[in-house]
Amino acid sequence: MNILVFGAGVIGTTYAWQLSEAGFRVSLLVRKHRLTRYSHSGVVIKCTDMRGKRKEFVNTVFRPRTVDRIDPSVKYDLIIIAVKNFQLNDVLPYVAKYSGNAHILFMGNLWNEFDRIDKHLPAGRYFFGFPAMAGGGRTDNGVNCVLFKKGSTMLGEPDGKSSKRLLDTAEILGQAGMQPKISSAIIPWLKTHYIWPAATFGAVCKAGGARRFSENKALVRLSVCAIKEGFKVCRAKGVNPKKIFPYNLFYLPGFLLSPLLKRSYNAELQEVVDGHMKHGFDELKKQYLDVLNDGKKQGIDMTCWASLEKYILEAEKTR
Repeated sequence: MNILVFGAGVIGTTYAWQLSEAGFRVSLLVRKHRLTRYSHSGVVIKCTDMRGKRKEFVNTVFRPRTVDRIDPSVKYDLIIIAVKNFQLNDVLPYVAKYSGNAHILFMGNLWNEFDRIDKHLPAGRYFFGFPAMAGGGRTDNGVNCVLFKKGSTMLGEPDGKSSKRLLDTAEILGQAGMQPKISSAIIPWLKTHYIWPAATFGAVCKAGGARRFSENKALVRLSVCAIKEGFKVCRAKGVNPKKIFPYNLFYLPGFLLSPLLKRSYNAELQEVVDGHMKHGFDELKKQYLDVLNDGKKQGIDMTCWASLEKYILEAEKTR
């Protein structure tokens, strides 16, 4: 299988690295000014790999096969789109024009983008996923990433059915150790997932960091309140979060939810959240505002959610 990963951020680089390590032919699309450095000097990857019985710390140089454009004469079987949410406006027309007959996997945060994707690409050309297997942040010459023990790469077709490309993609991701999980409701899952990082983002801004947030019970409770308000927006969009695991756990009573959250906000997740705060601030802010604005349009009480906006704006000034 000939694979192109479109997007050389933490997720795109990490997936390209792991797929290459598994023996697949993978090209990484990078910006033109990085083409030579990535090809010759490589990408320094510092990875906390939690997939085995013991946590492993990997420090390596990944020298990917790189391109700075999609060459229509090259026949890719699969193009993985791993760009930030707000970059899709520019990416979609380009991919639609030059991707040939490749199957296109959109792997990232999606909320109101589904109709836009459908306008650019015919039904049957694309499917969806989410890289819940990995996270981290960029460095000057590479990436710091975490591969989670209990993480997964979510995959699914827009219509919820199985398909050969879905099974084939799950197979190669499995061989790369990226722990694929096929969902028959990938679009509801993506819309529900959109809420959690957006709400937590505001609370982390208020706390001044992921560790301080995780240690502040009042802020954790505020984030849960905001998440539940966000779930009301999901319901207004036709998605019931009570049916979506693991986000249905946010409806548990506080005495059951609190210990679950405390365990989930471990050192590795804190590292990932801080990485997203530093390198994905603009995307997280967009997610926060997307949900807030949709909630207002629906007349939904967003008191907890809206209370976090000023802390996001304050954090933005100090970046």
